[in-house]
Amino acid sequence: MKGLFGRKQKTAEAQEAVERQYAEDYWAWTAATEELPARRAAQDAAHNEAERRREEQLAVETAKYETECAAREAEAKEQNEALDQLIAGLGYGTADAVKEYVEIVLANSVYPEDFPVTHSSVFEPSTSELFVSVRIPGPETVPTIKQYRYVKANDEITPTAATQKDAKDRYATIVNNVALRTIHEVFEADRRGLIRSISLELGTETISPATGQPLYVPFVAVAANREQFSGLDLRAVVPAATLAHLGAAVSKNPQGLVPIASGGIRRGNE
Repeated sequence: MKGLFGRKQKTAEAQEAVERQYAEDYWAWTAATEELPARRAAQDAAHNEAERRREEQLAVETAKYETECAAREAEAKEQNEALDQLIAGLGYGTADAVKEYVEIVLANSVYPEDFPVTHSSVFEPSTSELFVSVRIPGPETVPTIKQYRYVKANDEITPTAATQKDAKDRYATIVNNVALRTIHEVFEADRRGLIRSISLELGTETISPATGQPLYVPFVAVAANREQFSGLDLRAVVPAATLAHLGAAVSKNPQGLVPIASGGIRRGNE
């Protein structure tokens, strides 16, 4: 009998546990079901808010893109109009168009970053002559080291300074080369033959040791016409000799900031 009552009690306890678990699950399910609309509403609200922010950001980015596109189109239109005007001006050989074209050509002339060369020009249509002014850095910007050598005893590399003559010749060579290169680049780029002759002056800007004021020192003044210059084979010439052949006035010592002597320049179209 005791065993029978024990089994019934266990069965009753198990039944009670099942019913209790069922009740808990039922009420949990009921609570979850009742929460679903609110949860869905919260999710919908979050989604709608995210979508609103996305659309706002899209509108901002779209407006930014359209503004940038409009700016690029306006810039391209302006550049195209300027190019059309330049081409038309070159067709007529106007002074402003030729000057602008020469400035574009010389602006694309590449020199070392630590040796900037600047140009300015004026074109005279009545004579088809271009006047070019060239500015180069002073001699202090040119390296004065001749070479480097390895000293085994000290296990180091030491520089060997260039002689005064080497430094003088090095800067003079730069002066001569830049002068001839500038004339060559202009004539080479002027395929229409608008420029018949070039008068060039090259120098540097420094500080006068006597006054402490800015001082311009001219190193080269040369004039050459197209026919005369086109007869030169620049691959085989000695720049100093070529400038002498063109009748240029050249500083005897650019490295010492000695200016050219005034007068005595033979015109390239004479």
